[in-house]
Amino acid sequence: MTAVEAAAWMLERLKRDGFLYQETAAMHLAELNDEALAYYDANGNVCVGREVLAKFRKLTGDYVYERRDKFWRERLVSDTESRQQ
Repeated sequence: MTAVEAAAWMLERLKRDGFLYQETAAMHLAELNDEALAYYDANGNVCVGREVLAKFRKLTGDYVYERRDKFWRERLVSDTESRQQ
């Protein structure tokens, strides 16, 4: 799977479910055993690969990331202009 394909998979899940938890996406991508798609940081947390995130950001203009609970969701009228809430 390429970074573009991984980002498209994440977007499909986000649209289907209305939200996407970072850990869910990272764990799925980590199962593919490709450190470009997902990796473990110094604290042992699984993370979505940087290139995948960059591609995903380009696809998700109408979505925001909830930092506190670590998930993406559709933008609400009450949200700030920032991509992170």
